[in-house]
Amino acid sequence: MHRTSSISGGWNQSEGLIFLEQTPAPFVLITAADTDIQTLAVAVTKLPTSFPALRVANLLQLQQQLTIDTYGEQVLELAQVIILRLLGGRSYWSYGLEVVQEIVQRNGKTLIVMPGDDAFDPDLISQSTLPLGIVNQVWQYFSEGGVENFVNALQFISDSCLLTAYNPPLPRPVPRVGLYEWEVRSGEWGMRGQGDKGTRGQGDKGTRGQGDKGTRGQGDKGTRRTRRIRHSIIHL
Repeated sequence: MHRTSSISGGWNQSEGLIFLEQTPAPFVLITAADTDIQTLAVAVTKLPTSFPALRVANLLQLQQQLTIDTYGEQVLELAQVIILRLLGGRSYWSYGLEVVQEIVQRNGKTLIVMPGDDAFDPDLISQSTLPLGIVNQVWQYFSEGGVENFVNALQFISDSCLLTAYNPPLPRPVPRVGLYEWEVRSGEWGMRGQGDKGTRGQGDKGTRGQGDKGTRGQGDKGTRRTRRIRHSIIHL
């Protein structure tokens, strides 16, 4: 089975209704997080070419009952695995969850339901058709985030549902705070550049001789070799 890279398909709006335009695929993931969609767009390019096709839908475009029903008939009915990332518990997307559950029960397919953040929600996870331990591990992959964890999550889901043998590693913690360093070389960026055109050039005729004892000597200790390291704390 081949893999196609398709993320959050096109949509058309008519008389206030929004319809997602996607073709069916074995894997369908629905999420409200743009970061999920962006990360998955990169992750699918790192999967083996034989990996099942994946469709990703933005939950914010599936808010109307007719839109949900249409997407269910055109895409979800033919999916083998449906993955939902929901914020705010079952009540946030109650009608959509009911539609998905009916499709899964009728077709005997797999449903994975997990929180869209890092707050564990046993009631939400219990809506899945897989054992709690498997769903919890999938949630940890997505909760940690990052392309590597998303790739491993998809492979783990494939192993659990389609009996493949990718055997990905466990979720890898991603630091929430990082230290970024950059160098500021004022001698090269500013004053040294002026010296090449100004003071240093004049030194060839006059000042340069004095620079051995004065300006140029100071540059070796000061401006010309100035190098500072600045640190910035980045919250991920």
